[in-house]
Amino acid sequence: MKIKNLLIGTAVLAVFCSGCVSKQKFNDMQTARDHYKAQFENLKASESEKAELQSKLRIAENQLMQAKDALSQEQLENKRIKDYNQELSARFETASKENAKLLSSYSTDKSTFEEKLASSTDELLARERQMQGLETTLGLQTSSMETITMDLQAREQRVAELEKALAEKEAQMAALRLSLANALTGYSAADLSMSEKNGKIYLSLSQNLLFAKGSDQLDAKGKTALAQLAKALNDNPNIEITVEGHTDNAGSVNYNWDLSVRRATEVVKLLALNGVLPNRMEAAGRGMHQPIVPNDTEANKAKNRRTEIILTPNLDKLMELAK
Repeated sequence: MKIKNLLIGTAVLAVFCSGCVSKQKFNDMQTARDHYKAQFENLKASESEKAELQSKLRIAENQLMQAKDALSQEQLENKRIKDYNQELSARFETASKENAKLLSSYSTDKSTFEEKLASSTDELLARERQMQGLETTLGLQTSSMETITMDLQAREQRVAELEKALAEKEAQMAALRLSLANALTGYSAADLSMSEKNGKIYLSLSQNLLFAKGSDQLDAKGKTALAQLAKALNDNPNIEITVEGHTDNAGSVNYNWDLSVRRATEVVKLLALNGVLPNRMEAAGRGMHQPIVPNDTEANKAKNRRTEIILTPNLDKLMELAK
């Protein structure tokens, strides 16, 4: 539209100029024409630039639309990211609270566990010390038990040996009783009796068998009886022999004591003459101090006037075992 107006102006100017005008006027008109021509040229250039600008504008508008679309997408994405961040923040806060609870619970559990562990450790150490004490006690008891067992075995062995020795002694005494019974046959119970007491055999020989009244000399029948006894004693060499003389209460104490000793000595001498070893025998006088019945009658006094031969098995082995 602007170009059209410029063309009309130029035509009018040309008509106007076709009349007679002055030089100055002409120059002015030419200047005006040049001005308008320059404007026209500028206008043509502006139109071209406008078209270019419009093209650029369209491109810019398209780019703007694309940018708006991209912006919208970015805004949507930013909103999604923001929402997601908020969700993550909420989750993080929840997780932080839960973690704090867990940490608190862990701390409590840890403290409890440490306390229990310390208590368990102390208890374990105490039990270990107790076990060590028990092991020590057990070791001592085992050692003591072994000692007791060995001692018991030794005692059992000693008991067995003692029982064996006792059995041997009983067998020996039985053999001695049999030997004495065989050797001393034919004598009355009043003259010769045999009894057993406290593991010993007691032979009681009356005064009537061995001596005359008041005498310390053996008569013939006494010597015969003692010779028979010596044979039995020689058959049992492990028997110890004690000869005791006894009197009644007639006469003085010293007389009776001396008489009892002399009679016991005479018996020992005769046994020795018949082969009995002297180291197996001993003589003792009891006088009137060990009567077997009261000295109140002549019959009782006769019973108290006696010689006792006490036969004792050798108990050395038994005594040794009994220690």
